[in-house]
Amino acid sequence: MPSLLVKVKAKMTLHAHEKVRGLLEGQYGSVFKGRSLDFDDLREYLPGDDIKDIDWRATARSGSTRIRRYVAVRKHNILLVVDTGRSMAATSEDGDSKRDVSVMIAGILSYIALKHGDLVGLVAGDSRSNYHLSFKGGNSHVEQLLQQIHKSTNLDSAPSRIANQLEYISQHLRRKMMLVIITDESEITEECQQVLRRLRAQHEIVWVTIGDYSGLNCNHESYDIDGLASLPYFIRKQGQILQEFNNYRNQLRLSHTKTLDRLGIVSGYVSGDRNVVSELFKILERQRHVK
Repeated sequence: MPSLLVKVKAKMTLHAHEKVRGLLEGQYGSVFKGRSLDFDDLREYLPGDDIKDIDWRATARSGSTRIRRYVAVRKHNILLVVDTGRSMAATSEDGDSKRDVSVMIAGILSYIALKHGDLVGLVAGDSRSNYHLSFKGGNSHVEQLLQQIHKSTNLDSAPSRIANQLEYISQHLRRKMMLVIITDESEITEECQQVLRRLRAQHEIVWVTIGDYSGLNCNHESYDIDGLASLPYFIRKQGQILQEFNNYRNQLRLSHTKTLDRLGIVSGYVSGDRNVVSELFKILERQRHVK
C-alpha cells in the first residue's frame, strides 16, 4: 500500500496553503507553551524566588516557607484515540470516506507533533477489541499508526464504542498526555462521560467528531452501514425528511457540545477532507485557553 503519510501531506497541500499550514503548526506549539514543566520537589524559600511558586499547604505543615521546584519536560505525549468501529467505514458529511478523513486527522496531528519533537501513540478499536501502539517518534512509526487505523476500519468491524477505548486508557496508561479522540457522530453515553471525568482529571483532552452523511437528496444509492439496507429513492428525495434529519443532527450536536463543555473538553466537527486543517486550527486555538 502507498505511504499514507505521504498522502496526508499531499492533502494538506491541496486543502490549505502554506500560510494556513504554518498557522496550524504555530497553534499546536502554543497549546503547550507554559505547560512544559513538571513538579520535581519542595525546598525552602530564598530571596528572589517567585512567590507564585510558594506551596502554602507545605508551608503550613513545615512551619517554614516552601516553594515548588519544577523540571522542564522536553517531549509531550500525544495519544490518538481512534474509533475504528463499523460506522467509521461509512461516508462523511461531505461525501468523503470517514476512514480516510480519520487517517487525515491522525496524520496531520502526528506530522506536526513530530516537527515539534513530540511523541505519538495510538489506542484504536471498536466495541470488542483495542489496539495499542506505544509513544514513539519518527515517520516509520507514524506510517505504522496510520496503516493500523486504515486496515482496522471496515464493514467487518464490530460496532463503535469509544468508551471501550477510553476505559482501556484509564486502566493501562499512566503517563501525562494529551488525548485526541477521533470518532463518529453519536450520543455520548453516561458510561463514556464517567470515564472522561476520570481521564480529564489527569490529562488534556480534545474531541474531534466526523460528521455523518445523510444519504438524502442524492441521485446515487445510499445504504445503512449496519444492515446494508438500501434507502429508497422516494425517501431520499423527500425534503421534509431531509429537514427532520438536519433538525435532529443540529440538536444532537448542540447536546454533544454542551456535554463536552461541562467536562472541560474542547471539541469540533469535521465534515470531510476540505475542512480538516481549518477545524483542527480552531480546536487547538480553543485548547490553548483551557486551564
